[in-house]
Amino acid sequence: MKISALFILSLFYISADGQVGPIRNWIDTEVKYSFANQKDVIFTHSLPKGGGQYNLKGIKYSHVVFWTRIQNQTSAPIKLQLTFPDITYLQSPDAHIKILLPKDTMSHKKEQLFNYGLTGLEFLLNDNTKQVKTLKKTIDPKKDYYFYIPVFMHEINGSARASIVLKGEKLFYKISIGKDTAFIPCGSLVAESKKLK
Repeated sequence: MKISALFILSLFYISADGQVGPIRNWIDTEVKYSFANQKDVIFTHSLPKGGGQYNLKGIKYSHVVFWTRIQNQTSAPIKLQLTFPDITYLQSPDAHIKILLPKDTMSHKKEQLFNYGLTGLEFLLNDNTKQVKTLKKTIDPKKDYYFYIPVFMHEINGSARASIVLKGEKLFYKISIGKDTAFIPCGSLVAESKKLK
C-alpha cells in the first residue's frame, strides 16, 4: 500500500514538474549609451508577449506587452521622463496604436509570466486612472529600473519589435509591426551635471 502511494506521488511530481517548462530568455536587444568619461547607461528591451482583443468605445484592439530595463552604471543619478501620444497613426489610413504606461511595477521575477505579469489590460485601456500620463523616475548610480510598455493595435497585423532610442537627451520609441514602423518622440533621459553622447 505504501509503495503504490509512493509510486503515484512520484508520477504526480514528474507530471507537475514537466508542465513548468524551460526558462526562456525574453530579451530582444540591449544597447549601451555612454557618458563623457563615465560608464554606460544600458537599455534592455524585451520580446513581445500578448494575445486577445479588447474594445475601447467600439474600436477593437489587439495588444502586445513589452518591458524595458534601464541600468545606470554611472556615478550620477539620471532622470527619466516618458510620455506617449494618445494615438500614433501608421501607414494605413485607419491603422493606429495606443501606447499606455500602467501603474503596475515590472520586475525581473515576472519575466516568465504571461504578459510579463501585467493583468487587467482591458481595464488599463478603458480607465485613465489605471494609467500614468507621464512616467518620472530618478535612477540612482549602479541601480536599474524596469517598466512595462503595453501597445494596443487597431487594424495592424504582424510580429512586433520595439526599443527606446536615445539621441542626446531625447528619447524616441521605435516600434515595428509587420511592415509598419514608427519612430515616436517620447521623453528624455537627463543626467545630473552630465551630458549624454
